[in-house]
Amino acid sequence: MTYPFPTINCLAFVAYGGARIIYDRFYVTGQPASPAYAAIAGAGITSVVCVRQPGEAVAPPPVPPPPPFDTTEATVLAQLGVAYQNIPITRTMSQQQFDVEATEAAIAILIAFAQGPALIHCSTGDRASSVCAVGLILAAGLSNSDAVDYATNSLLLANSAMIELVLGYTPPASMADRIQTATAALQP
Repeated sequence: MTYPFPTINCLAFVAYGGARIIYDRFYVTGQPASPAYAAIAGAGITSVVCVRQPGEAVAPPPVPPPPPFDTTEATVLAQLGVAYQNIPITRTMSQQQFDVEATEAAIAILIAFAQGPALIHCSTGDRASSVCAVGLILAAGLSNSDAVDYATNSLLLANSAMIELVLGYTPPASMADRIQTATAALQP
């Protein structure tokens, strides 16, 4: 399948595993290095959504391990005029937990993307890519399997547990109004 979402790989933010850039303004990446925060602001990114669990372990795999959760990220980005949200996604979530939290993160990043360049990250880009896949299910109407295909081939989705969670994803009915508001914000 050919996707209408042009994606390039870039190392602009010295992020673990590089950044995938969709439509020249939506960044999916691993943990940016703290010196990259100024480059993020300099690129015009107005919002960052982090889906890491504060204090999460960073032991291998992968090798080398990703940087630890940066407790200064929110403060430094705010000083640079970049909004920041942390909505943790873990690889050990139940399907129901993932459905709620991934929808929450997808809503946040869709609203941010509608307002300007946005970046979503986790430690390696895998969980951030799973949220992007959920966003594509919600906003572009992709099937779960097509969203997984795109996220594994064009983004950084690789973990089998995360792939299974996206394949099993169902938008929570209780969030339907918020989903509609977020997806409507993308319309010209």
